[in-house]
Amino acid sequence: MREKPGATLGASVDADGRLDEESLAVRGWQRAGALARLLSAGGHPRSRRLRPSTVFATGVRQASPSKRSMQTVEPLVALLRESAHIRYETAYAKDEGAALMADVLAQNGVVLIAWEHKVLPSLIAHLPDAPVVPSAWPDDRFDMMWVFDRAARGWSFVQQPQQLLAGDSALPIV
Repeated sequence: MREKPGATLGASVDADGRLDEESLAVRGWQRAGALARLLSAGGHPRSRRLRPSTVFATGVRQASPSKRSMQTVEPLVALLRESAHIRYETAYAKDEGAALMADVLAQNGVVLIAWEHKVLPSLIAHLPDAPVVPSAWPDDRFDMMWVFDRAARGWSFVQQPQQLLAGDSALPIV
């Protein structure tokens, strides 16, 4: 769920508009704002079901200084803190998938994970009775959410297109 800089998305900038190679591209900041409105239950039936009570984002570390995962969810966390208690956790590095998922499984309610896209499929393997998911997240897709619900046996899995910005695709990741 994060948009990184590149040839088609332009340079990355921090929240004040200063160049910062570890931050989101301008389109990523646009998506972060749109996601905040969507997931903060702004009256849309889909968003009420997805309103998180816990948010995990990759923490900044010397070995992995990217701020993009945190920047993607911070507008949402700010909105949710205005109206309700929310747990926002950035203690895990991108390679601490087992510890992250153990913490995720201990939570009640809806949990949102914003992580480096290349790592997301491997995180799912830590779920008991994990569903089958695409083996790789494409480098050019920032417009999709993976939604998991506990089922009687294991987990249900659906891909939820965001369709928040011009050019977003409704096609699933394969």
